[in-house]
Amino acid sequence: MKTELKQINANMAEPEYEMLQNILDIENGFTNPAYGLSYEQFKKWLRDTVNHSKGIDLPEGWIPYTTYIFYVSDIPVGYGRIRHSSSEYLETVIGAGNLGYGISKKFRGKGYGSILFKELLKKCKEFGYTEIKLFPLKSNEATVKIMINNGGKIIGDFKNEKHIILIPLK
Repeated sequence: MKTELKQINANMAEPEYEMLQNILDIENGFTNPAYGLSYEQFKKWLRDTVNHSKGIDLPEGWIPYTTYIFYVSDIPVGYGRIRHSSSEYLETVIGAGNLGYGISKKFRGKGYGSILFKELLKKCKEFGYTEIKLFPLKSNEATVKIMINNGGKIIGDFKNEKHIILIPLK
């Protein structure tokens, strides 16, 4: 099984669009701004997302972030997003961490979330992170398990809804 993580680019097309339509706009605390877009809107979203990774045209207060599509045997099955840094506001008011990810409904339960998460951790190291902080919903047991299995430790609680998990990166 060949897996690959590709940074979003403006040339992505129908397969990526279809995959993103199978992850709700807000699911288990992770947002998917491409959900429900028309194909033309999706193409604009791709261009905007590429710009956001470069710090161009970011909404006020946003931190640059990079978005990746995760492929298994050349089929897009999920995607992830890494913030280039964090902020006190994100961590103390919103309860948002350094990365997030989602797997398309039709590909869940196959272990792809774990593979995608490991690949995103590698990318975090490339961004210079020595540790990451995550805020998964307590009800999202599958993700919490993936985070713990990848060196995460529950270090706190956010508003009784989310765990605060710290993962040192070696």
